[in-house]
Amino acid sequence: MTKYFSANEVARHCTHDDLWIIYGNKVYDLTPYYKEHPGGTALLRYAGKNATSALPMVNSHGIAWNFITKKLEECQIGILK
Repeated sequence: MTKYFSANEVARHCTHDDLWIIYGNKVYDLTPYYKEHPGGTALLRYAGKNATSALPMVNSHGIAWNFITKKLEECQIGILK
């Protein structure tokens, strides 16, 4: 069953141990990935926020885009209302 989350609900998950982001119209829980993220704490800038325009703008993401899309698929928890 698909879960739906509002932007306000996502915004409550904005710490290193509870980190959700919005990308496109989907919601992702990146908490398990946070410690592995090669950019370190840079991921926190988008915690609880919409990262749709920011994600593709990071230079290193161009090289790792296949990995990123796979990781996002694994971490998707719902759809934005």
